[in-house]
Amino acid sequence: MVLKDEGIPTVVWMTPILPYINDREENILGILNYCKETKVKGVLCFGMGLTLRDGNREYFYSKLDKHFPRLKEVYIKEFGNNYILNSKNNKELMEVFHKFCKENRIEDNKDKIFSYLNEFESKNNQISFFN
Repeated sequence: MVLKDEGIPTVVWMTPILPYINDREENILGILNYCKETKVKGVLCFGMGLTLRDGNREYFYSKLDKHFPRLKEVYIKEFGNNYILNSKNNKELMEVFHKFCKENRIEDNKDKIFSYLNEFESKNNQISFFN
């Protein structure tokens, strides 16, 4: 709320949502309630899941092995080498996301959010330590 109180709009990029780990409605609502409490301008969400590039995938899988034994095999079986790994709950969770944002007047339209951020950036000058 400090940023909002100082006239600085904030936007949350809600990612990653990890299939089988945090892709539950109560988790999404928990994140969104924090956004509401802190009066964010908008929330960007391109889907409930994550993206994995080659190289990132190996690192991610090594961490899955360490923290969630046997889950890597589930990911490999379900997603293979896909770049986009959407939760099987994606549709329902996106409905929860959009409904919450609408009811709480939080912008969730990505085009409007990016347009606003560009507009805000052009109105404000970056503070420099060297001037």
